[in-house]
Amino acid sequence: LIVLPLLASLFASNSWALTPEEVQKAVAEAQSTVQNLPSAEEDSLAIAIAVSLSMPRASLLRLGQDAKDAGLALTFRGVGQEVKTQANEKPRTVLETYGTGLIRRHLEDFRFLSEAGVNVQIDPVLFARHHITDVPRVMVVPVCRTACEKSEALLVARGDVTLRYALEHLKKELQEQLSQEPENPRFIKAQTLIDRALQRLGDRP
Repeated sequence: LIVLPLLASLFASNSWALTPEEVQKAVAEAQSTVQNLPSAEEDSLAIAIAVSLSMPRASLLRLGQDAKDAGLALTFRGVGQEVKTQANEKPRTVLETYGTGLIRRHLEDFRFLSEAGVNVQIDPVLFARHHITDVPRVMVVPVCRTACEKSEALLVARGDVTLRYALEHLKKELQEQLSQEPENPRFIKAQTLIDRALQRLGDRP
């Protein structure tokens, strides 16, 4: 289904007839393009920074500014006070627990970050999937198009440290894993992500 449009566009660009050898070459190039496309089931990786408004504002702002420069976001479980399910109630949905009403009422809480240009995300699923009970955490996590077979975080750094320190800690752990599995594609992807973030941060501590 993908080869045909590629060939059609190739033939449309040529007003002359193609020789059998040229047709064979075009087919081979089209097939190569298709084979190099990522699989629909293939997972990718991302760097997630899990935080909370319970953290000191100065720590959040410092981490947020570093995250912005590194092209990353601060991820919160929700906003305001979580609505707890009572013992006699059915389990609440994510929207009921972290609903738009809460978000509207508590957007002011994030103003000091938004004014500094920090990218803020609300993602209770990240916290639930990785059982996050303490923050901050800087993690390399899978981001899947479909259900993840390997949903656990690949690398985790905990503690109120600078983003550079956390990323360098992740890189050190990753290098140990790469020494044992140098061809592991997930480790190679993770190394690229971490190196890119560190490069964007520059020489700051």
